[in-house]
Amino acid sequence: MTHRLKLVSFDICPYVERSRIVLLEKGLPHDVEFIDLANKPAWFLDISPMGRVPVLLADDRPIFESMVINEFLNELQPEPRLFPLDAVSRAEGRGWIVFANDVVMPTGGAAMLAIAGGAQGDARAKPLAALSDALGKLERQLTRSGGPFFLGKEFSLVDASYAPFLRRWRNAEGWSAGEARLLARLPKVSAWTETLLSRPSVKAAEPADLDAKSRRFYEQRAAKARAS
Repeated sequence: MTHRLKLVSFDICPYVERSRIVLLEKGLPHDVEFIDLANKPAWFLDISPMGRVPVLLADDRPIFESMVINEFLNELQPEPRLFPLDAVSRAEGRGWIVFANDVVMPTGGAAMLAIAGGAQGDARAKPLAALSDALGKLERQLTRSGGPFFLGKEFSLVDASYAPFLRRWRNAEGWSAGEARLLARLPKVSAWTETLLSRPSVKAAEPADLDAKSRRFYEQRAAKARAS
């Protein structure tokens, strides 16, 4: 059965980018509609209980949260399979996606805010240390899985969940020098990053002018925090 799919998006949102990657991996035809998160339209608030993107409209029925959307897409289009058949392996994969959501993305956002805002001392060191610790846990897991992807030899929903952050963090390392260059200290994470960012679906999902827009986004957030 064919479904009409529309992804409601903010142009540089990494969570939206996760679902774009899966849609492209699956070869599923879809539309993308961008909204302004600072001025959310009423129709969007009607379909997004938490008021955030992404929302996938499947025949006008809203599905929200990137992790849920991506599992739906994996079920909707079975090939290529993006999650293991084994129940334990699937549970492990889901756990690492939650780790991305609850640990890597927040610590990475704080680190990017510190770099873009020119923070010094502990205000810079602490978020970088927290992100370094989180990435170190990924390094150890990648060593166990053997790569080149997070769960082993095959690209999965876990990889789709991390690729947008790793793209942004690699860009952010270019905003500064020295202690912000974390990837060079983590050979497995660094190799995984390069593998993901060279994948056609991941490359195609990159928003236009992402680096400049991301840096401006965090600079503006830092300036607003200083003014408050």
